[in-house]
Formats: sequence, C-alpha cells, structure tokens
Amino acid sequence: MIKPLAVLALCGLVLSACAPAHDKPAAAVPASAPPAPSFGAVVDENGQCTEAITFDPAPYKGKPDDALVGLSECQIVALHGQPPLSVMTGASQQSRRETTMLYMEPNGKAVYLFSDNGLKRIVR
Repeated sequence: MIKPLAVLALCGLVLSACAPAHDKPAAAVPASAPPAPSFGAVVDENGQCTEAITFDPAPYKGKPDDALVGLSECQIVALHGQPPLSVMTGASQQSRRETTMLYMEPNGKAVYLFSDNGLKRIVR
C-alpha cells in the first residue's frame, strides 16, 4: 500500500526535475538615483545668491532673531544688503544642505545657521 505522503513527495521530486535548467532569477534592475534636491536660490561660496530673488527686507529690520527663523540664505543676504564675510556649506545626516554664514554686525559677530535653505538659528 502506497502512503499519501510518499506520493506527494515523489510528485514534488518529479516536478522539480522537470523545471528547465536555464531558468535563472531575473536580475534586479538598479533603482535610479533620487533627483538632486532643489533648494531654490542659495548663497554660493563667495556669498552671492545663485538666482535673483524678490524680497522686501523692510518688515524684518530691527526684528528679534526669532522673527528671522525660516528665512532663506538669500533673504538674509538681502536683509544685510551685503554678502557675508564667510560661507561654509556641507551636508549632515539631518539635512541635505547645511550652510553657515558669518556677518560682522554693530554688536559683534553673528553666525547664521541654515538647514536645507531655511534659517534655523543665529549665534551671537
């Protein structure tokens, strides 16, 4: 008497032997790289904006630092009316673009810290 499990095992062996030997798993198609982020007009290493912007700095003159948070790099340059003394740009795990701009202001040095083209804080 043939046991049902033996029949199933035998059928599995027969079917696996019938599979063509030239079948290979499909090669994975490499995913295309994500598009480069676009941050709009940003400040280059010379302190110049990469694009022209429209910005009225008058409402921000004399405002506390907290009121400036969120402004772009080029908006801060327009607010000062001149390029920063120095610009450093890089990347980190938290953002794709981090920029530090140094200005000499009447009360001393001010370091503007940006993340992805938005002002995060000012260190005086």
